[in-house]
Amino acid sequence: MARTTITDEIIDKCRELSSKGFSNTLISKSLNISVTTLSNNKKIVKAIQEGKQELAELITQSILENLNETQDRLFIAKRLNLFNPQINIKRAIDAKGALENLSQAIKQYADGEINESQLRTIEAVTNSFIKGFEVTELEKRIERLEDGLK
Repeated sequence: MARTTITDEIIDKCRELSSKGFSNTLISKSLNISVTTLSNNKKIVKAIQEGKQELAELITQSILENLNETQDRLFIAKRLNLFNPQINIKRAIDAKGALENLSQAIKQYADGEINESQLRTIEAVTNSFIKGFEVTELEKRIERLEDGLK
């Protein structure tokens, strides 16, 4: 795909499509923008999150309006994860990115936006990612040393 100039119109369209239930892949195809651009542009990420939030609120309201029993409402609310907030992390491609995600999660925990269980999950995933990254880097260094000895 050709490089796309991100305009307010594109950002608004991303929000609109997201609010209609389009996935990032479908938004990408609809607007002829790469998924990477959607993931890396902060304004687009925010617009997509806002659109998803609008859709979630609309669907939630519709479901709750059609339920009679309080117990049914609580069950649906739990199934929709209304009590679990959105965690704002990105896909890490290196150790620095993984640590930035962990830092973001710690900030969200300190601000009361996520609970301790969610923080611990992110911490465990981050630690596993970093260990795997370190092992890979170590193997590359050993290969370069061995190649230098040959």
